[in-house]
Amino acid sequence: MRRSPLHKNHKALAKAESYEQWLEIACAIDRLTGAEKWRDEDHCDVYHASLLREQSRQMKDLRESGRAAELSYALTHSLYRNLSDIQSPELYETALGGPKRLVTTYLDECENALQWLAESDAFALADKKERFEKAAMVFGRSALMLSGGATLGFYHLGVVKGLFEQGILPHVISGSSTGAMVAAGICVRDDDELRAMYDDPSQIRLDGLARADVRRFLKTGAMLRSEQLYEVLRHNAGDATFGEAWDHSGRVLCISVSPTRVRQKPRLLTPLTAPDVLVASAALASSALPGLFEPITLQMRDHTGAIVPYIDTETWVDGSIHGDLPKMRLSRLHNVNHFIVSQTNPHVLPVAQLRGGMTGTRTTITGLASSVARNQGSTAIDAFRRVSGRGTLQMLATQAHTVVSQDYRGDIDIHPRFEPRIYKKVLSNPTRDDLDFFIREGERAAWGKIAMIRDHTRISRAFDRCLRRLAEMDPALS
Repeated sequence: MRRSPLHKNHKALAKAESYEQWLEIACAIDRLTGAEKWRDEDHCDVYHASLLREQSRQMKDLRESGRAAELSYALTHSLYRNLSDIQSPELYETALGGPKRLVTTYLDECENALQWLAESDAFALADKKERFEKAAMVFGRSALMLSGGATLGFYHLGVVKGLFEQGILPHVISGSSTGAMVAAGICVRDDDELRAMYDDPSQIRLDGLARADVRRFLKTGAMLRSEQLYEVLRHNAGDATFGEAWDHSGRVLCISVSPTRVRQKPRLLTPLTAPDVLVASAALASSALPGLFEPITLQMRDHTGAIVPYIDTETWVDGSIHGDLPKMRLSRLHNVNHFIVSQTNPHVLPVAQLRGGMTGTRTTITGLASSVARNQGSTAIDAFRRVSGRGTLQMLATQAHTVVSQDYRGDIDIHPRFEPRIYKKVLSNPTRDDLDFFIREGERAAWGKIAMIRDHTRISRAFDRCLRRLAEMDPALS
């Protein structure tokens, strides 16, 4: 049976070897479906087209006539009024290549206005810097959040690669469990080192899972040896602290760890909350799934350079148990108000895949069904927890309740194609071929979200560039 050009292009899209190839095929599909024409037409129920056109024209006129104060006022109020409309996911569901072209035109003019204001001599340099810092704080920033997922978490390497190569990798990166391992390896490297790692992935060690002998298993209840994983993490992420990683790469690493004591609170380790904690130690603790690894005592480097325990009376386990996606804590600590989630948790991925392939009513019904199932499961486990008494059984029930009741979604969700056959690799070391597969599939998952991520992060990235430019103008002010 002959396949239609549209079918052939969709198959080719799933096998694209670069974003440029993916985008070329995506645009061909948009032409075949009429989505390309849809992009050219300004009208859309999601936003006010005539308002966007008028405000784009107004900002351009004010910029070209050198009216800085009026432009600053117009830009602020325009973004405040239109941002929620132009960031609507519905604008990215019709065409693979991107939203309405009017949205791009509007964002172009907003970015031009910011850059012109940064270069303008209408305000004193110190005043400009203060204005931009306040505006950037109010606007907020994006974070990339890498979920847990055991071996499936290696998909995150491909997602990061896809965003990094397009210049849209957020500076704030959060990770839990395997996501913490990947985030650690990313955030200890500067751009050149990160590029070198992707050019030669063979430098990444993959042998972190090693079985404990029977005697040790009976003593600790852990199936795997944590010292083996720590050795691999130190190879992949080095011996840097959170503070040192931030200074070196400019990326803000955030790792979730869960407490073993019921009355202890989960922690989000960042350069602000734990600057002296060793990155590899935090990644190990965040990956210590009960039953697989023993609870971990975090390690830090003290003022003498010696490695000592961090809060030596506490032990920590898998970060995804209490905080797979610690959005509230990221918001408070690092002014994040926009969350890009790379999701690979085995218990979440099938539902995420189902939701990701639907639009309109089917998405609503599927989301409602999954929410009801999650709420019912959470209620049942909570009831069991309350009658289970104290001890190990209550602790396990508490952990199960927090896993089931969490919200695993962000503003933008990236997830690889759900393939049941890959689940047999969930608790095994990946081979080199597996790693290549995970990276490529992670990239392909990211490519479909590039247009949305680029647009949603465009203004905050423009603020960052402007602030760097202002610091270059007078280093004494930085």
